[in-house]
Amino acid sequence: MTSSLAAQWDVLEHHLQHHARMVHRFRDAGRDAVIRMWSSQINEDGERLSQFERDALIERYCELFGIWPE
Repeated sequence: MTSSLAAQWDVLEHHLQHHARMVHRFRDAGRDAVIRMWSSQINEDGERLSQFERDALIERYCELFGIWPE
């Protein structure tokens, strides 16, 4: 039972760390930058968004606008 509980805590810890990295990725991006990056699917360096960046941008979009991006 103890190892199962420890494993559950490890999974939760991993999930929270991943979420924190996503929130951190675009934390300084303003509304205009977020809209521009989402519309173009290009990051601030002119490169296509990675899956991680896309997920992070969705997090930031929801934070700024309170809705899922279209």
